[in-house]
Amino acid sequence: MNLLFLFLITFLVVYLLYLFTVILNKKKINKIFDTNQAKLIIVPNKLNSNNINKNSFAQVISICNSFIVALVFTISELFDNYILKLLVSFVLLIILILIVYKVIGIYYKKKEGR
Repeated sequence: MNLLFLFLITFLVVYLLYLFTVILNKKKINKIFDTNQAKLIIVPNKLNSNNINKNSFAQVISICNSFIVALVFTISELFDNYILKLLVSFVLLIILILIVYKVIGIYYKKKEGR
C-alpha cells in the first residue's frame, strides 16, 4: 500500500510540474516537436508532425513521462543499496523510455493512417 501511495504521489507531482512548465506555457508548447522526446517518437515511426495536435501530443508525453518516472522511482525504493538503486533505475529508465515511446509512435502511426 505504501508503494502504491508513493507511485501516485510521484505521478501527480511530475505530471503537475510538466503541466505548469510545458503544457500551459505557450512558448514551449509551440516548440514541442523540437524536443528530443518528440524526435524519439516522430523520427523512428516516420510521422508527419503537421498532422499531430500539439496539445494532445504534449498531454500524452506528459502522462507517459510521469508514469515512467513514478514507476522507476517506486521500483528503486524496493532496494536498500544506493548503487543497486542507481543501476536498476538507470536500466529501467532506458528500457521504459524505449518501450513507451515506441507504443506512442505506433498509436500515432495508426491514428495518422485513418
